[in-house]
Amino acid sequence: MRQRNGSRASRPGGARRGGRAAALGGALAVALAALGGCSEGAPPVPPARIPEPYHLNRYEQSFGYSQAVKIGRTVYISATVAVDADGQLVGPGDMAAQLDAVYANLGATLKAEGGGFAQVVMERIYTTDMEALLKVADRRLKSYPEGQRPATTWVEVRRLVDPGFLVAVEAVAELP
Repeated sequence: MRQRNGSRASRPGGARRGGRAAALGGALAVALAALGGCSEGAPPVPPARIPEPYHLNRYEQSFGYSQAVKIGRTVYISATVAVDADGQLVGPGDMAAQLDAVYANLGATLKAEGGGFAQVVMERIYTTDMEALLKVADRRLKSYPEGQRPATTWVEVRRLVDPGFLVAVEAVAELP
């Protein structure tokens, strides 16, 4: 903007037209150049999260699944049922005995993965008889430290993989 006498008029704040934008653009270019100089190439690639399967019993591999898979510090545990080391049903028709066997098997899996019930953050309980499960459900609380109960979902289903199974529990644990 020119005044009548030919000199430049100043804008409020002393900036000329385009001066403030040019200053910001220059500052941005300097900042980007500085950031570019600090970087030594692309950021490092995080380590691969490789699944590590675990088998509690011998029959699992032939049946086509893993009892648990660990990826990083997270352990995903398949629905655990009331079986012994040979895959034989424990406590046929007895919900309390099956629930105890399920939590014993869960504990063995957690221990093998370097954890315990304190690391379980989620469990899903499947049962073919919700009324019978509710009568003995307090048995599961013995496994967890007081005040450290996982998020839990209870689901009644028509049947589990073996018609003799009354209950199955799957879990997710976050290891220290």
